[in-house]
Amino acid sequence: MKTIFEDSLSRLLATVTVGLAAALPAGLAQAHQLWFEPNVDNPAQLLLRYGELEANMHERSPGGLDRFGQLDAQRLTPAGTGPLALSKQPSGFASAAGHEDSLTAIDTRYPMFDTQHNGRALRTWWTPATRWLPDLRARASSLPLDIVPTGVVADGATEFRIVFQGEPLPGAKLILSTPAGWIRETHSDAEGRLRFPLPWRGLYVIGHYHLEDAAGERAGPQGAEPYQLQGYNTAVSFVQRDGLAALPVVAPKLPAATKK
Repeated sequence: MKTIFEDSLSRLLATVTVGLAAALPAGLAQAHQLWFEPNVDNPAQLLLRYGELEANMHERSPGGLDRFGQLDAQRLTPAGTGPLALSKQPSGFASAAGHEDSLTAIDTRYPMFDTQHNGRALRTWWTPATRWLPDLRARASSLPLDIVPTGVVADGATEFRIVFQGEPLPGAKLILSTPAGWIRETHSDAEGRLRFPLPWRGLYVIGHYHLEDAAGERAGPQGAEPYQLQGYNTAVSFVQRDGLAALPVVAPKLPAATKK
């Protein structure tokens, strides 16, 4: 039986959720990103997904998942950092993970594409990356664009910090999403700090897409590949084990690569 507090909190969160869903414009969620999540079919594994968590959409192989050719995955343990083996599955990359392991994955050679930016189509060097957290203890950043917990919980919200090239990133828009389609937006402060409430048990992903007006060339299999814009898309994922019962997962969507 629920306590009076739990019942009031449930009704309050339901009201906030409905109001938020109505207020958010279409397309606010992070679009495609990488994230780790537990493999429900194999508790000893995590799956590295590519798609949109809040839409329950996962790119597959053959298809969009095959764009990743040079994923660099690392296992961060109390004993040190080492490579993490990934095994491609039809809807993600499987990896083994211990209970205390934090994981990262990044692809610095994702195929370049054109981005509409300030009215122009610019060739973009996009760097997708992600971090998995086994818990929300304070962590050090290691990815070019990284989102890490600070270990601070206050006023019912958990604090994180966003870091770009080793420095706090102020004014960044970050979006928290869940498999139930619930999303929430906030911005980082002058020190790169931000806070999110985590009311429900289950999986959460926090992501940010950062653009840099930086032109140059990168080495490709056919020679130099020029670009006019650099994009960084990083997400951090974790499972909240305390709180209200998880909301139902939204109906799955077809992967973008299979849409006609």
